[in-house]
Amino acid sequence: MPGLESRARPAHRRRRGDRAPLRIALVGAGSMGANHARVIGQAPNASLEVVVDPDRDRAARLAEAYGGTPSGDLEAVRSCEAVVVAAPTDRHVEIGKLLLEEGLPLLIEKPIATSSVDVEALCALAEARQVPLMCGFVERFNAVVVTLAAGLDGELLHLMTLRHSPASPTAGSSVIWDLLIHDIDLVLRLSGGREPVEVTAQSLVPEGKAFSELTDCTFRFAGGPIATLSASRMSQRKLRTMVVTTTEAVYDVDLLRQDVTVYRHIRAEYMMADAPRFRTETVIDIPFVRHAGEPLALQLQHFIDLVEGRADPRAEIAGILPAHRTAERVAAGEPAPPGAAG
Repeated sequence: MPGLESRARPAHRRRRGDRAPLRIALVGAGSMGANHARVIGQAPNASLEVVVDPDRDRAARLAEAYGGTPSGDLEAVRSCEAVVVAAPTDRHVEIGKLLLEEGLPLLIEKPIATSSVDVEALCALAEARQVPLMCGFVERFNAVVVTLAAGLDGELLHLMTLRHSPASPTAGSSVIWDLLIHDIDLVLRLSGGREPVEVTAQSLVPEGKAFSELTDCTFRFAGGPIATLSASRMSQRKLRTMVVTTTEAVYDVDLLRQDVTVYRHIRAEYMMADAPRFRTETVIDIPFVRHAGEPLALQLQHFIDLVEGRADPRAEIAGILPAHRTAERVAAGEPAPPGAAG
């Protein structure tokens, strides 16, 4: 899509208390763009003003369904106060740099880039321009994740995640950047924002595929906690689970069903009289999960809070790079596709 011409524009000026709906442009009208268009179109405090995509017919279909004007030209976003970028990953940095230079707050789909150097540069530009920048880590807004984070008791010992899906014929990047990065972000946040001191990983690139479709990795954090993560696009069913073990309890989380069960062990014994058997006593808690809304819609509302000054943009930017940097460390061990030269 054509880029923006250089033109003077005042820095980001949306302020707390502005009552008109936030005018948002959407860049990218693919499957994820369609989801963003829907939640923007349904939001009471936002309006979809422009949909930009090189395929103008695709942009027109979204605009007709959710509002706004279709365009094939990035120049059209100038009329808006904020932008959601759901373009292909390899365009994120180029588009993001142009829009941040324009003073436009951005919500960019994950990953922002597959190079931590590029991500760091974009974060630095956002800070220098004092413009909000957010990455689409939508699982942060999953109600069961919020419940888990608020209820953890004891010292963290181990985290285990499983994010498996059937094959995705439209995937344009490895499973590390497509799926695993969500769990990397969650694990780092549950670990207090620390990055692992050690990363080991194994990935599988199947015959005929250009990217890793299966990755298992292990993280070790300073002080002892260990995390094991598995992501796959080779499964026969969709799984999104997490098990968190602390010194006080085990938290069993299903991110799809949005429920969490807490197990607290009391005692166990072998009963040797008559028929031998094992007996255990465990307290089981099932916390109430408060569903405040669809995670993608809650993510949009947080973005609006950033734009309008109700949330801290510096803290938001600081939370972008660690997951990308750790994902890059996992990806460093990816094998070459079968049949590749070298």
